[in-house]
Amino acid sequence: MLQAVGLAICLVIMVVLVMKHVNYGVALLIGALVLGVFSQLTFQQFVEVFRSAVMAWTTFDLVLIVSLMPILALCMKETGMVSDLIINLRKVFSGRAVLVMLPAVMGALPMPGGALLSAPLIDEEADRLKLTGEERSFINVWFRHWNFFIYPLSSHLILAASLAGVNLYELALIQVPPLILYLVLGYFASIRGINDDTTASQRRDLRTLLSIPLNTSPIILAVALNMVGMHMVAALLVGVASVLVFKKVSLNRTVSLFRQGFDWKLPLAIIGVMSLRRMIEYSGAVSAVLPYMKFTGMPNMMLLVAIGWAVGLSTAMPTAAMAVIFPMALVMMKEVTPILASILCLTTIFSYLISPMHLCLILTIEYFKAGLHAVYRKLIPASIATYVITITVAMLI
Repeated sequence: MLQAVGLAICLVIMVVLVMKHVNYGVALLIGALVLGVFSQLTFQQFVEVFRSAVMAWTTFDLVLIVSLMPILALCMKETGMVSDLIINLRKVFSGRAVLVMLPAVMGALPMPGGALLSAPLIDEEADRLKLTGEERSFINVWFRHWNFFIYPLSSHLILAASLAGVNLYELALIQVPPLILYLVLGYFASIRGINDDTTASQRRDLRTLLSIPLNTSPIILAVALNMVGMHMVAALLVGVASVLVFKKVSLNRTVSLFRQGFDWKLPLAIIGVMSLRRMIEYSGAVSAVLPYMKFTGMPNMMLLVAIGWAVGLSTAMPTAAMAVIFPMALVMMKEVTPILASILCLTTIFSYLISPMHLCLILTIEYFKAGLHAVYRKLIPASIATYVITITVAMLI
């Protein structure tokens, strides 16, 4: 009982701290401490939880990755590559289209923490259109997550199809309508209200078109190297090196760019996320919640959806939510149809999207120095509307 109460209080305290502009990493660490206290952990257990979280290879890996991504982005920005990219995109597309396209392209790239790449890329265009930090955050988070719905290389979609025992492309096809609704509502929630008095010049000459892949080549190179087996940290270093060599950056300026590009708040956010996730796992808080939910008398479908939301919101890990609800669905529903698989998949997507521990959301808000509550004013209604409409239609089917 205490763990269940502790988990709820932990999430509330964390959200309140973030709304009070407490550093995200610090807020998450405090949340982990609160959950540990309610779980009656000893001092030695506290030490073990935080030691295992901080010393885990995954944590170390993510810290390096989120530290290098802003450096790569800064190198591209300071050497003029981002400006050239945006200038040439403007020649082909409108400013509002550019704001959608850049996060969407980054979303198609299998890079952890990719929000840190698309955030700086939309900065210059967002400055021209005079967007607030909250508006930039919503656009960056919303349009980069389209891949969760239908992208065949999305690990989320692949895992959902595998656990449900359904065809990957059948599941992707079912989720095309939800994706369309997702993009349309996102457009009305953000892009439609932007006053952009410029239009694309429609200049599609060869030089302009070739400049687009050229100015994104460091990112493309890093992704390509990672896809063929190079570790992400090494691939990002190669991407940074390619900018420095291509633009003939001096050693002194290179050191300055590395120093300017490093932001201690981002690695701290990673440590906070990993510590809280580890505390949730160690305390058994999620498992403690489940027995109480069974006494609600809800139908099995609603119970699965509720569990998916609880796990997704508390962990911000779609894989964790799927690992819980898909095996349960096989027992409770006897069979997982493609429609049911889609319902559960969408549950994990939207619980992850609006979770206060969602890494892309945390890093994006940290980068744009936005207020979480202000971003939530758009993010939560748009997410809930998309989810409720698509789930209602799916259940009627």
